[in-house]
Amino acid sequence: MNLPVGEIISKGVSMREIDVRKLLEGFYEKEFSGYLIVTLEGFDGIEEGVLLFKGGSLDAAFYEYDLHGVTVFADAAVPHVFNSLAAPYVVGDIVSLSDQQVDLITAFNEKSKLARAVQKGDIQRLIPKAYSAEFAKSVLSQYVKKEESKKEIFKKFGLSSLGE
Repeated sequence: MNLPVGEIISKGVSMREIDVRKLLEGFYEKEFSGYLIVTLEGFDGIEEGVLLFKGGSLDAAFYEYDLHGVTVFADAAVPHVFNSLAAPYVVGDIVSLSDQQVDLITAFNEKSKLARAVQKGDIQRLIPKAYSAEFAKSVLSQYVKKEESKKEIFKKFGLSSLGE
């Protein structure tokens, strides 16, 4: 997803070196408009997650599994983004936007808009103690099919001796 540049607040911050809970709760308190984008070496390649805020409330989210071209949107993306915040090697950028820029992002990406509000009090509960590859496995298993070997294909057609 293409996002506007806006005003870069922080770039390349190791999310392991900061208190992520306080950072996100601060977005609510300061009525932040903009986004937090996190990038990590995940379960199976590079993964990237975005939390989009408008006026201090979490408005939209999406999570991309770059290697597989799979993107998870809105409410389904929230646990993936929060899971990534607990990864051993994750960096984040914080970019401030105007409310109008946020509105444009959500207008052009309707499926990223949250149906259920994430409140400030939910933040601590959403951040896991440790990164789990199970989030990636569960999503990717729905979209990515395992390639069959020649032997498996021949076996399907009753020609198993040809695949050896």
